[in-house]
Amino acid sequence: MARPEAQTRPRLAWLRYLSVLAAIAPAQAHAGAWIAPEGGQEIWTNVVGERDELSFYESSAYFEAPLDARNAIVVAPWVEQNYDTQDGWRGEAIVAAKRAVTRNDTGAIAIQLGALWVSHPSEDCGEGGLEARWLAGRSLGPSAFVNVEVASRVLDGGCGGERLDLTAGLRASENWLALGQVLLDAARDGDESVKAQVTLVRFGESGRGIQIGVRTRLDGDDPEPSLVFGLWGRPGD
Repeated sequence: MARPEAQTRPRLAWLRYLSVLAAIAPAQAHAGAWIAPEGGQEIWTNVVGERDELSFYESSAYFEAPLDARNAIVVAPWVEQNYDTQDGWRGEAIVAAKRAVTRNDTGAIAIQLGALWVSHPSEDCGEGGLEARWLAGRSLGPSAFVNVEVASRVLDGGCGGERLDLTAGLRASENWLALGQVLLDAARDGDESVKAQVTLVRFGESGRGIQIGVRTRLDGDDPEPSLVFGLWGRPGD
């Protein structure tokens, strides 16, 4: 009979890989509480939708490079085009250090702290700042998990806000992962947004995944229905 440690390794490896979630916030994609597997993780995401009778296009990327079993470097750029700004676009980027504080057979807790850049801040604030993020994930049996992330942001000059990302995942079959998410963005100097997203990720034999789904807003009269398309893999694959 296999030892308990050996029995849990495949399960933990699957959690680390699949729970590098497409926890796609209104801006960047963020991963879950588990550290990415050896070799790293990358997620490319595109969103197409309509807001105030104008089409918009979001493109984001998430890169996580593990340094060891508990630490990783995270890079997450994001840009939106055809947005109602003078330049016709806006963007953000985060470069952060992530550390797993606790982890066991059923879950993990991590903290993440990094530098933040925002292209179009309020008039009284600068483009640079910091983001602190608390992440907690838990498996629910052999094929499901939940992940919660709470983030606080501050820019030079005092602007900023908070974010809450809730994700539930279900491994529907060997190669399919279903994700349901609720995403709250509460900016201190702007409007609050609440979005819901449902996607499916199809993994091939190589471990690469194709993600497709829909996103909508829950906080106003305009639901802003959007299509989501993503690619999951490892850097260099």
